[in-house]
Amino acid sequence: MKIRTILILVGLLAGLTQCSMQIKLTREYKGRTQEELMVRMGRPKSIENISGGRKISIYEKTKYLKPASINTGQFQYDKFESPRALKTEIYKFYINAQGRVEEVKYDVSYER
Repeated sequence: MKIRTILILVGLLAGLTQCSMQIKLTREYKGRTQEELMVRMGRPKSIENISGGRKISIYEKTKYLKPASINTGQFQYDKFESPRALKTEIYKFYINAQGRVEEVKYDVSYER
């Protein structure tokens, strides 16, 4: 019984990690050319050269998140809102010397 529970938990954990943004980006862009990347994502914010003719194309997207009403389950006139925030997403595409994407990194941060 204990082994079954552990196997179910491991299976759920493995399933949830397959849904992450990092995995989706890697599946979608790994092996694509730099030209295909630019068609889909546009011009990068910056390009850093690294050793061996490799480079990193960095894309940054920011989005202003408005306050959202949160239902407290109290009296209908009680107002509670989430704070405003600025969401910053950074995509880093590592491109090899042949011009193909070999690795993708994704980072997100929120500022209030």
